[in-house]
Amino acid sequence: MSELLAEKQQEIILSGSVKKNFGYLETQPDNVDASVIRNIILHGHHQGNVLYVIRNFANKKICQDVAENFNKMVNRNGGGNRADDGFVLTNQIGATQFSRNGEQYMAEVNRVNASVAELMSVTDTYATESLFLNRTLEDLFLEEGIHFGPARYKNTYACFATFRRWLDNGAMSLMPHEDRAQLKFALQDNFEIADAMTVTAFNVCLEAAQGGGELKMWNLDPDELCRARFGVTDTGYPYPPHLLQGVESLSVQLNAGDIYFMNACHLHGVSSVSQGSRLTAGRFIGRLNNSKVVYWT
Repeated sequence: MSELLAEKQQEIILSGSVKKNFGYLETQPDNVDASVIRNIILHGHHQGNVLYVIRNFANKKICQDVAENFNKMVNRNGGGNRADDGFVLTNQIGATQFSRNGEQYMAEVNRVNASVAELMSVTDTYATESLFLNRTLEDLFLEEGIHFGPARYKNTYACFATFRRWLDNGAMSLMPHEDRAQLKFALQDNFEIADAMTVTAFNVCLEAAQGGGELKMWNLDPDELCRARFGVTDTGYPYPPHLLQGVESLSVQLNAGDIYFMNACHLHGVSSVSQGSRLTAGRFIGRLNNSKVVYWT
C-alpha cells in the first residue's frame, strides 16, 4: 500500500465516526428480537450492531410473484420509471428522494404510484405484511407512544416502497455511499424527513444473485468534512471503493425472503453480480422526534 493511500485512509477514518463494536446480527422468523429493530431505527445500532438480518421471513412464493411481475413491467417499459441520472444504474419501479426536495419528490411519487400499485397487485394483505411489516412496526412503536407511518409533505404522502435491481457500473453494482447527506434537499422546502435523527434502510430480498451481489458495510459514518473531501456533500454518493481498503467492513450474502434493517448512515454498497440478478424492495425509516417515526423512499 502506498504512503499516499495510507494517508488518505487515515484522513477518512479521522474525519468520520467509527464504532468500537461494529457488527451485525441475524436470526430466523421464530426468534425475532423486536428490541434490535427498535434500537437500530431509534438509535442507529443495537449494542454496536448496525445491521439486523431476518432470514427466510418473507414467503418465497410471494417474493417470486412480485419479482416476475417486476420483470414483466420493466421489460415492457424499458427498465422501469427511473431515468439515468448520471449517478446510479438501475431497473426501478417506485420513487426516490435522491437529489429531490419535498415538492419534487412528491411529484415523482404521484407520477409513479400507479406503477407501484400495479406491481403490488399480485399480493394480498397477508403478502404485503409479509414483505413490509407495516402493522408489526405500527404496533411496536405504538407501545412506546410513537407514531409510525409514511412521511408527509403538505397534502401528499411518501411512496409505499421502491423496487430496484442495481446494475453494475464497473467497480460494484452499487458504489459505497450513505443516505443521510441527501436529506439536505429536504431542507430546501421543510420536508419533514430533514429532521430525521437516524436513517435506517429496510429492505426485503425478492430475488437473490447466484454469484456476487453481497451487501457490504464499512465502519464509517461520514461527517461533513469527510463528505466535502470527496465532493459528495449533498448526495453522499459515491465513495471510491479502493480508498476504503483497510477500513473495517462486513459482507453479507442475502437470499430471497430475507429482510434486513440497516443503519444507512454508515457507508454501504452492493458488490458486483457475477451470476443471476438481485432485486430488493425497500424504504428508508427515520426518527423525527420522540413521538414520530416515518418512512420514505
